[in-house]
Amino acid sequence: MTDSKTKRIEWSGWAGVLLTALSALVAITIQWGVVTTKLDNLEKRLDEMIFETRSLRTEYQAVERRLAHLEGQHQGKGGNP
Repeated sequence: MTDSKTKRIEWSGWAGVLLTALSALVAITIQWGVVTTKLDNLEKRLDEMIFETRSLRTEYQAVERRLAHLEGQHQGKGGNP
């Protein structure tokens, strides 16, 4: 009787260790998924920001060209430099 009780305690100890390890593995897997999702969202936002920056740079260069053109016309008509 004592022998079967000892085996039951031994098995319950191992079951606790196994359950703890399994819980930790599940938690790590879920955390990895959360981190991966956040990194994907960050990557998408950075791509959007890069696209916006390129668009603004192109628009700024176009405004500079128009301004230089207008300044050239103004100076060409004998206006103040």
